[in-house]
Amino acid sequence: MSTGLFDGVVGQPLAVAILSSVLRKGVGHAYMFVGPRGVGKTEAALAFAAALLCPERGCGCCEACRRARAGVHPDLVTIVPDGNFIHIGAIREINVDAAKRPYQAAVRVYLILDADAMNAAAANAFLKTLEEPPGHVRFILVTNNPERLPQTIVSRCQRVPFSRIPVESLAAHLRDLFGLSEDDCRALARVSQGDLRYAREFVESKSMQDARVRVLSQACALPGADFARETAMVDEMMDVLEERQAQAVAVVEASRERELEWAGDARTRAWVEKTLNQRSKREKRAAMLAGVDEVIRGFAGWYRDLAVVAAGAEEVVHNVDYLDDLRLNAMPGLLNAYLAVVSVAERTRERFRYNVDARCALEDMVFSMKEALL
Repeated sequence: MSTGLFDGVVGQPLAVAILSSVLRKGVGHAYMFVGPRGVGKTEAALAFAAALLCPERGCGCCEACRRARAGVHPDLVTIVPDGNFIHIGAIREINVDAAKRPYQAAVRVYLILDADAMNAAAANAFLKTLEEPPGHVRFILVTNNPERLPQTIVSRCQRVPFSRIPVESLAAHLRDLFGLSEDDCRALARVSQGDLRYAREFVESKSMQDARVRVLSQACALPGADFARETAMVDEMMDVLEERQAQAVAVVEASRERELEWAGDARTRAWVEKTLNQRSKREKRAAMLAGVDEVIRGFAGWYRDLAVVAAGAEEVVHNVDYLDDLRLNAMPGLLNAYLAVVSVAERTRERFRYNVDARCALEDMVFSMKEALL
């Protein structure tokens, strides 16, 4: 096993220790990667899948490792929600496919992202295979909310815990990766609240930086906004979501020809095309949720920071680069109102677990926040 296999997993020593130990001592049939969104669970899962599929148990440099980490190895099957749920049809396909022998590797790996999105019928169908899997099958479930899965599934998986990345670890990673100043690294680590994906993308994406400025400006202006301005805010939010989705699809399309290079025959090319189309769909959904999270993070973060400044706890402000503006706007008498706005944001985040219209949900969020501030 390559010692660098999990180099991309930042600030997760316990998870890396568990996975490294498993690869040394022996692999079970099912693992559940558990923790908040954006802390490296999927990246770690792909690295672990690469180790399982690699003839050298994770050398990190062979074609099998490269394909697995890119999500296009023929013995790696990735399942993602269709809309907001994983339906029974996807699980039935797994149950049939699991009986087949691997194409190239010694095992066949099934990576289930957002596993808690399985509806009741899908979870029940999956349990049957999980209880008595073929010897060549390995399952990796990735979830932010294991409590939403049946305990019968959770208890049959080895738990691999992930947590929010500490400010110091994330700041050091950003400094090493991008060469930013110490102050900028610490500020971004606090703004991202331990979310590795957000921090990396923020540095590399001018559009994300601009979107943060827009969202925080909206949050600041909300108390004095009339109905027309509130509606315009939602229009701007939808623009952010559409831009994020377009960028995600463009990244997948840019890799299409490169990933097709190794596909030597028509059948393999068709499989790669199907896999890339599934990835495009997955990344588009992930980008929409990430865009929603950016908007909610911005509003919740602004009013959370107003609350802590109003309470005299400036040292725990997240948006440290806006501290002067927060001082000007924070009013101790509105502390409860600020906290109510944060609660509205969290309820909106929960709504996006279900099949909601994004515009309607964001409109309701803005109007409810404004009402809380009156």
